[in-house]
Amino acid sequence: MSKSLTVTQPKAIAHDADIRALVGEWRAALALQVAAGELSETTRQTYTRGLDKFLVWADRRSGVSDETIREWKAALLAEGYKPGAINTWLAGVRAFFAWAVGARRLLHNPAAAVKGAKRTGTSKAHKRSALTDAEVLRVLAAPDRSTPAGKRDAAILYLMAYTAARQVELHRADLADLRTEAGRLVLAVQGKGRSEADELIVIAHPDAEAALHDWQSARGSESGPLFVSLSNRARNERLSLRAIRGIVKAAFKAAGVVGKNKTTHSLRHTAITTAVKRGAPIQKVQAMARHANISTTMIYYHETDRVENPAEEFIAYNGGGGGMR
Repeated sequence: MSKSLTVTQPKAIAHDADIRALVGEWRAALALQVAAGELSETTRQTYTRGLDKFLVWADRRSGVSDETIREWKAALLAEGYKPGAINTWLAGVRAFFAWAVGARRLLHNPAAAVKGAKRTGTSKAHKRSALTDAEVLRVLAAPDRSTPAGKRDAAILYLMAYTAARQVELHRADLADLRTEAGRLVLAVQGKGRSEADELIVIAHPDAEAALHDWQSARGSESGPLFVSLSNRARNERLSLRAIRGIVKAAFKAAGVVGKNKTTHSLRHTAITTAVKRGAPIQKVQAMARHANISTTMIYYHETDRVENPAEEFIAYNGGGGGMR
């Protein structure tokens, strides 16, 4: 049995509480939030994994303070973990202590003052590369659309390339989320960090609409997930995120798309970048990309303008006889 692990309170607060004794209660509170539609199941799992990882590391310690959590973060960085992974785990620790204080189980939140691991450069530029037009077309042509699996895979790829759909949004989508509004086919999606399908993907390109209709015809009209497994072991079950990533990677490989920064996220990145290049207003791009903050959308405009309309093009030296005028 693990020993007790208490929160080290500030000197003004003479009260310690066993963290491990509260974990079960916190898990039950998360489960209730999921049932009430206030939290997604994916977020619940992410939070619990993060706290579990911290508790394993803290097993040899008798108390937890702000500095303890910083030591854990520093240890993860020293082990080579990426800031994104560290911040995901830290979110679980923060969620636990915020709940404990809010539920009056603790008087002090040791995670409140701990900042996330810094992601160098992510506020200025993307690390993923956009695909060329020719590469996108080769990727879209990769699935064998004479088969049900090919129709499904093509629909997934077309949605990513023409609507900037995230993999997790397609993973969560149900057939009931697909509908017609104002004469257009739309898909209600549960976006990043959201607990319900309250954002819209507009399927405006006729090739994307045709690919989705082809898959609907092969899938059938039974209620349930929009994209399902066709394997014998998991037939008609919701297609996993891992499987969706595998579909994209297989299409990239078949299309000969290679490059360190050309990842499964690149189709979404390419869709947003292409909309910017073709003159879409920033508010429309933000809505399509489902960015919570317009500053995230602005990164695409800065990157595109930097290359396509650089200040370097305005430099000219006019002169004669060895001098500038």
